[in-house]
Amino acid sequence: MFASSFCRVAAWLVVAFLVLGSGPVAAQHAAAARYRYWEADPDSLRQVLRGQRADTARLRTLMHLADVLPLDEISSNAEEVAEAAVLSARLHRPEQRAYRLLAHGNRLYQAKDFAPALDTLEAAVAAFDRLGRPIPMLLSSMRLLFNALKQQAARGRYYQEKLAYYQQRGATENMAACHQGLGGYYRYQGDYNQSLGHYLQDVALLSAFNRTYAYRHLVPLGTDYAEWGNTAKALHYLQQAVAGLRRQRGDAFFAYKILAEVYVQRHDYPAALRALDQALVRPKHEAYAVAFKQAYVFALRGAVLLAQGHPAPVRPLLQVAQHLADSLSLPLSGAAGNLELDATWARYYAARGEAGRAETYWLAAYHKAGQGHVTPLRLRYLRALTRFYQQHGQPVPAARYAVAALALADSLDTREGALHVARYEIEQADRAQTLRIASLRQAQALDVARARRQRWVLGAVLTVLALIGGFSFLLWRSNRQKQRANAALNRLNEAVTAQKSELQTQRDQLDTSLTKLRATQAQLIQAEKMASLGELTAGIAHEIQNPLNFVNNFSEVSAELVEELEEEQARPTRDPALETELLGDLKQNLVKITEHGQRAASIVRGMLEHSRQSSGERAPTDMNALADEYLRLAYQGLRAKDKTFNAALQTDFAPDLPLVEGVGADLGRVLLNLFNNAFYAVQQRQRLGEAGYVPTVRVATRGVGKGVEIRVSDNGTGMSPEVQAKIFQPFFTTKPTGEGTGLGLSLAHDIIAQGHGGTLSVESQEGQGTEFVISLPL
Repeated sequence: MFASSFCRVAAWLVVAFLVLGSGPVAAQHAAAARYRYWEADPDSLRQVLRGQRADTARLRTLMHLADVLPLDEISSNAEEVAEAAVLSARLHRPEQRAYRLLAHGNRLYQAKDFAPALDTLEAAVAAFDRLGRPIPMLLSSMRLLFNALKQQAARGRYYQEKLAYYQQRGATENMAACHQGLGGYYRYQGDYNQSLGHYLQDVALLSAFNRTYAYRHLVPLGTDYAEWGNTAKALHYLQQAVAGLRRQRGDAFFAYKILAEVYVQRHDYPAALRALDQALVRPKHEAYAVAFKQAYVFALRGAVLLAQGHPAPVRPLLQVAQHLADSLSLPLSGAAGNLELDATWARYYAARGEAGRAETYWLAAYHKAGQGHVTPLRLRYLRALTRFYQQHGQPVPAARYAVAALALADSLDTREGALHVARYEIEQADRAQTLRIASLRQAQALDVARARRQRWVLGAVLTVLALIGGFSFLLWRSNRQKQRANAALNRLNEAVTAQKSELQTQRDQLDTSLTKLRATQAQLIQAEKMASLGELTAGIAHEIQNPLNFVNNFSEVSAELVEELEEEQARPTRDPALETELLGDLKQNLVKITEHGQRAASIVRGMLEHSRQSSGERAPTDMNALADEYLRLAYQGLRAKDKTFNAALQTDFAPDLPLVEGVGADLGRVLLNLFNNAFYAVQQRQRLGEAGYVPTVRVATRGVGKGVEIRVSDNGTGMSPEVQAKIFQPFFTTKPTGEGTGLGLSLAHDIIAQGHGGTLSVESQEGQGTEFVISLPL
């Protein structure tokens, strides 16, 4: 009895240790699941949705889509929200009212009926809050409605109330959205301390569930620091944003756009232009439309050129940007930062000496900044107007705008620190110092606890020794109960026998399952072979159909020409000129029929070569001699067709290259194909007329471990990654119709990989050249 109790206690301790040890692992799994949910790709979710039929499954995916899409993207797919509302009502889900309000608010937003849309979506947020469901994207998008209605004060009150509500409930996702909304509100007011504090808290909370948006929201931090005058801090956060978004394959347009503005502020104009070029590079997951990006980039590029003193190319850039901004109804200050078109026009006309038009645009820029309540831009334009009137000898308006600028600057300076570093960052540094002091004190406490644990361990060892003594006594007692133990042993033997029988039965079942699995595997392999055969047959039919269509068409036309010729010959007065013309046309058709017939024949020959198993015997082959022979053969063959073509031939043969066991004719066919392709590539690049270009084809050999490597390279036109991915597929060719069958490289790959157990790979850079690498075992 004592032994069984002892075992139960030991088992309980093991379970307790396993449970405690699994805590960090479970936490890691939970964090990974949270990232997967909030970072889900909307296009992937829509792909899943297209394959779902059950209402429950569709509603779950639709709810996920609504969670990860902001309002402006939800509006472009309104039917998804509408379906979520219908399905939640049909399934009597508690979210039905929230999704009905969301769908209705979405329709109002699409109709640009912003005031009712704001009321409806506020009701939707309240409905989601009652359910305790996080809605960070919807909350973040509410700022768009406040901005459209120019209700910045209402925006500040709304997000302050919501932040207090969510802080009481620990709703971190919604807290992040509120901090973002408040950051933008204080930025409009020109209070950078408050704005940066909220944006920093937004990024810290986002990092726990959506890393892509955390990197995106580093950009407003850079914007605020740049406008505040601390460009070093701005670059720090913007470079983090660019690096993070590129790792996440996100759209870094906004980050590059603000980075360019910071470089302009630092007078580093080449860096600004490079950042603008990067801003237009299209990512895998695009968050902004191309026209939207171009409006901002062209306007900012014009500003850079003006700052460099190059006004001539600015006008067409600003005209395109203005057209795009008008067609897209882009505001002065929006989700992608400031679009200062009027100010840039003013600088352009000032550079051209057109003071009247420059004044008009400066005044327009200032009035728009005032209407949009964008305080930093108001101050910037007041100072610009002051300088403008001073330069043009108008002291009265210059003084008026200077006084207004000083008053506005004084109101902003009361909210700024001397170092232009956010109060939140300073508080975080103080908090980190306090934590370090606390950690030192904790280390001292841990040392005391460690000494106490050592005393406990000593006591535990003594207790275990006592238990061992007690257990030995129990063993001595058990010897007196030998008969009872023998009976237990017999029962155990019976149990073991029964278990062996059960294991034998399970093994037989596993053997049966294995046999079925092997049969299923064979069926799957056969099905895959049949699918491949179907694709190959379709490719053959498609490739042969084109020349056959030409043969049929030219044959029909030739028959009609013969009929016309017979009619002309049957007339009393024959027209020799017409007969000559008809015969000439007939001859041209016959030439075309012959040409396309030869094309079809070449495809058939290529397919026969592709499917033919080589009957040659393997023999030791000198790859240096074989490569040199076929290089000269390919070059002379091309020279025979084009006497004007010349190329530099470079060879780098390993002198001690071992012989390769292979079929020389097949390996020669592979090398000939690679050399022909190389000469074709350099010939095509030569025809482009590049100055100083010398066509060069190079072949090199070397021993690699227990094998041989042959490299065939050229400095021709090169290939894009998309072409490289398909270069070994049957019938795929980059040559014009009639110049290639698309079977050469496919056949070469089969000879190397299947016939000789080697590999054939390609490395290429578009516009620079291509290199094929053959690896053969000895």
